[in-house]
Amino acid sequence: MSSYYTLIPSLPALAPLHKLQELPCSTLKLEQRLTMLSDAERDQLDRALRLCQRERAGDEAYSDSDEVSHWQQELAAIKDPLVTELVADYLESRTLVAALRYRLAGQSSGGDFKGFGPRVWLIQRNWQLPLFGLEHQFPWLVRAREALEAGEGRVLETLLLERFWTRLWRTEQTQHFSFAAIVAYRLRWALSEYRLRWDQTAAVDYFDRWAEAALDEFSLEPDPISTGSEA
Repeated sequence: MSSYYTLIPSLPALAPLHKLQELPCSTLKLEQRLTMLSDAERDQLDRALRLCQRERAGDEAYSDSDEVSHWQQELAAIKDPLVTELVADYLESRTLVAALRYRLAGQSSGGDFKGFGPRVWLIQRNWQLPLFGLEHQFPWLVRAREALEAGEGRVLETLLLERFWTRLWRTEQTQHFSFAAIVAYRLRWALSEYRLRWDQTAAVDYFDRWAEAALDEFSLEPDPISTGSEA
């Protein structure tokens, strides 16, 4: 699509998560640039954003089965195969961490475990194995399990954020001027927003900087260049 060649270069660079202090512009300005997308593309992007949100919204009362069914329905409506692959990877990572949490909480059998992805049956079958026999396919599970068992929620969250961020960034680097690259960028932006909210100290500084910028933009001080009123 020709608009990608205009849109993608206009997207401001995002700092790495471990160096993140603030977003390069407001989300409103970013969304204005994304109006170049077609309605169908916007719909797919919105579905990807909802599925990959770090904070639950609207599905708190879902059972595990209901939530997985919802994920599957939403994912099926995303037609771009690369975007589908990205979102599926994220949902499977949530499934793996959920399985670790349930087992740590005392669930003795995996027979009733509900999750997303082609490896759920392996999780159920290998429930008693430390990493469900999936440590070679998902090496990050070693660190995730250690963080969970140590009660280090912040470490675990950082691990998951940085893992997904890296996957998204690689997609942008290998899929130049594609819809998948735009979705990957917008998802990285969402992770950045979440990280700024999650880190309370950074979030306060971030708010103060944006407030100062807004006051500067809408300053009530008279323009020293102006010599008269506008008609």
